[in-house]
Amino acid sequence: MYQADWKRIDVVITWDKPITIDEARLIEDEKDTYLYKIVGRHNENYKLFYIGKCIEQKFTTRIFQKDHRLKQQEFKEAHKKHKLMVCMGRLKEDKKHKPTEISNVESLLIFAHSSDVYPYMKNKQCSLSHSVIKNYRIINKGWLKDNMYKTVSYGLFMEE
Repeated sequence: MYQADWKRIDVVITWDKPITIDEARLIEDEKDTYLYKIVGRHNENYKLFYIGKCIEQKFTTRIFQKDHRLKQQEFKEAHKKHKLMVCMGRLKEDKKHKPTEISNVESLLIFAHSSDVYPYMKNKQCSLSHSVIKNYRIINKGWLKDNMYKTVSYGLFMEE
């Protein structure tokens, strides 16, 4: 099967406003939250530090796990002037996304934001390459003051 044989998968992510890590402990509604990003805020300037996914566990569970707390500590030490914040990425409710699709979206977002334009991105995996083979169009809506791309597309698109 060739890449052109697959239809494009459209994914719309609505990013919530950033909250502090401590405020995340109080979140009750995590419905449709499969993606998140960690940003740093200094005055009213924001820097995108990290993009992650949470498929089989809640967002609040993931960001408080030991390995994630270590990453957060690294961000704080490297960027002392920045306040660490998190944003939840909610997917449109009318479409059920497979875990593979969510992983692909995370990979493409990391890959797209791992350039000189985003020097503060700390993701290691997928920063130089990815294994996505399907066609995607990712539309980022909502809170984007960290200058995240509004649209990320990947694949071979053909008109019928």
